[in-house]
Amino acid sequence: MLKPKIALTFDDGPSEYTLKILDTLAAHNARASFFVLGHKIAENAEIVRRTRAEGSEIISHTWSHCKDPNLAESGADAIEKELRDTEAAICAVIAPPQISPKLLRTPYGALSDTLKTVARKLDYAIINWSVDPLDWECRDADLVFERIMSSVHDGAIILCHDLYDSTALAMERVVPALLQKYRLVTVSELLQDTDLQAGAVYENA
Repeated sequence: MLKPKIALTFDDGPSEYTLKILDTLAAHNARASFFVLGHKIAENAEIVRRTRAEGSEIISHTWSHCKDPNLAESGADAIEKELRDTEAAICAVIAPPQISPKLLRTPYGALSDTLKTVARKLDYAIINWSVDPLDWECRDADLVFERIMSSVHDGAIILCHDLYDSTALAMERVVPALLQKYRLVTVSELLQDTDLQAGAVYENA
């Protein structure tokens, strides 16, 4: 009997810590999804290629992360540029899988009707999460481990960030611990039996 599937996801990279996480995933024959920022792709092209080559997934997290205003407070033209520029940067480095709709995670998980309309126009489904260990806030590997293990459930989408050494260290414990009960797959694999719709939001709560 197959173990249930869950998806580990990492936002805001690529970074030097992405490599440590990839090492851990490779050591356990596991995969994850990396929601990348477009402006970081060219300078980290080899990390992006390695991520894809080892079976993990590269997904858009917009070009700039859109702090002021965030993406949900932006106009349609600005949102479309963020998404188109990031898609072009990804395609310049790797050939993304031909899935429809494509996948997107918005900065902070923020949403608006305008954002959803643009996502629908550009054929993006929006992926949020169901488990958040707040790794960006605590910067504590042990606490990240404890929060994930106490909250994980069948079909979970777990939010982390590949920006911190503490998160990379946590994954050295998290990955083998999760594999005792679950299969670690990409978001696309997790949702492969879901009728994804462009402009709709998925979090697997």
